[in-house]
Amino acid sequence: MREKLFSNLVGIQREMLKLIGEVQALNGDPLAMENAIDESWHPKCDVFQTDTQWIVVAELAGVEKDEIAISLSPDYLRISGVRNFLALSPPLCYYNMEIETGHFERKIFFPELALDKTNPKVSYINGILRIAFTLEPVVERIIPIT
Repeated sequence: MREKLFSNLVGIQREMLKLIGEVQALNGDPLAMENAIDESWHPKCDVFQTDTQWIVVAELAGVEKDEIAISLSPDYLRISGVRNFLALSPPLCYYNMEIETGHFERKIFFPELALDKTNPKVSYINGILRIAFTLEPVVERIIPIT
């Protein structure tokens, strides 16, 4: 009984942290809460819009192309994968260790725009992943007055 109660409380805590993170993303660092609630690292991303495209650029230095997975849901784009560096043989003494390794994941929620999600243009050059979605034209319908 105690274990089930504890498990439920942990689940509630995670959901509350996610909610706080979503609110914080509106005016602060969108990664602050994500980093606190899971064990993956989260690559930095730029997200912007041009006249014709909605674009996501992710910094993935040191990640091999075949270690990256891109998936879509109706609400978000997910970039995930693994970054591993070759471990040097012991003895080894780190003085500074800032480069995150292991599993990574980043969700980018789609804006309320008409996007062509069926055929994104994806490129990966020098550790920079670029995903571009074409903006669909806005179609206005003329309503006659009777």
